[in-house]
Amino acid sequence: MTKRTKPTGCYAGSESNFQKSAIKLVRSIAKCDPRLVTHIPNGGQRTIMAGARLKAEGVVKGYPDIMVFSYKWMGLEDHMCGLALELKVWPNKPSPEQEELHALLEKQGWRVAVCYSLEAVEQV
Repeated sequence: MTKRTKPTGCYAGSESNFQKSAIKLVRSIAKCDPRLVTHIPNGGQRTIMAGARLKAEGVVKGYPDIMVFSYKWMGLEDHMCGLALELKVWPNKPSPEQEELHALLEKQGWRVAVCYSLEAVEQV
């Protein structure tokens, strides 16, 4: 097994605070209406009943934290659908469900990035 290397400038704080800072940043720099930038609230601790209700309502495991429903994000190619950002606080990494969904989105024309810092979010 290969040892993972900590990315430079990792966010120091909770994933919730990282999420709040990142969504604010993305909405401020996105070249689209800010309403096309949204958070997908899949994470967090839930009771078994709440999880079952969300699943019945159509929630799917693995979606990235932030979705930008515009191909105009920072000059994306015309054939791309939008941008999907997975935010992680080191040493967390994407789950197998997330990696599978990321690959599926990429096949559909989405740009997907896993970001460990606000700088990484800004550079996507």
